[in-house]
Order: sequence, then structure tokens, then C-alpha cells
Amino acid sequence: MEEIKYNSKLRTHNKIKKVFSELLAEKKDLAKISAAEVAKKSAITRGTFYAHYKNIFEVAKELENDLILELDISDDKVLSTNDFADYLRQVFEFLAENEEICQIFLTSDAPMLFISGINEQIRKNIRRILAEYSSENPILDLDIAFFTDGATYMILRYFRRESSLSLDEIEWYLKQHFSKMFLR
Repeated sequence: MEEIKYNSKLRTHNKIKKVFSELLAEKKDLAKISAAEVAKKSAITRGTFYAHYKNIFEVAKELENDLILELDISDDKVLSTNDFADYLRQVFEFLAENEEICQIFLTSDAPMLFISGINEQIRKNIRRILAEYSSENPILDLDIAFFTDGATYMILRYFRRESSLSLDEIEWYLKQHFSKMFLR
């Protein structure tokens, strides 16, 4: 019985997030989307919507979290600094595959939660990759923060169309800079 309830809840959440994503892509602005509209297009009642989410912003936050979790990698995949280029490739493939939704989140009035989530995932995985170097460099955390803050700012500028660089060019630059900064 519990499994049926869980599956039903999961289906409803997925339906709401799918409709929300479609509306966000269409309207390009979170403020133009209402819970009533999401409920109607999801073929559920407003009461059902509110049984699952407090408001439309909670749906946005859950969708952002889902996207950010896709950037995480397991410990067994991070073996050495040689894996950073592959990890960075995966990050930029993810950004390219989800370009429309990332652009909407990052050009809205409140992109900081999303970009902070991306930043924290990259930072966490760089720490994993560089774990063997932590005793050699007393300011490693500062270097990692400097690198990830710069990287995520470049990503933010790309999606806001404030940079003439492509995602591929940003990825290439970050790989080069990572090697110079951490693999000296």
C-alpha cells in the first residue's frame, strides 16, 4: 500500500514538474506562472497541487535541485586528477543538453540558488579529485573556491549572453586553467 502511495506521489510530482518546465520554457519568467495554471495543465486540482507543493517557487526549487543533482558524481568515479577533464566534459554536456532550462533559471531574477548549487557540486567533486594533494597545499580550499567561483561566473555570463565565449570554449579554458593551477 505504501509503495502505491509513493508511486502515485512520484507520478504527480513528475507531472507537475514537467508542466512547470514547459510553462517556464514558454513564458521565460517564473513570475508569470501560477499554481492554478500548472494544476490545470497537469490535469489535477489546485488542492492536489497544494497537497504536494506550498507554492510555485517550491516546484522551481525542486526542479533546480533535480538538475543540480545530475552534476554529482559518485566517489568511485573520481579516482584521480586525470578524471577532472572527463568530469568537466560531463558538466558541460549537461549544460548544453539542458541549455534552455538553465538559461531560464540563470537569467531570471533569482539565479543565485541554482548557480550556487552548480558551484557547490563542482567544488565538492574537485575536492574529491584533489584529495591526495590536500596535505601539500595549505590553501587548497581557497584555490578550489577561487577556481569554482570563476568557473560558475563564466557559466552564468554565458547563459545571460554577457560572454562571447561558447560552452565549449569555456570548458577548454577551465581544463587548461585547472592543469596550471592544481597540477603544477
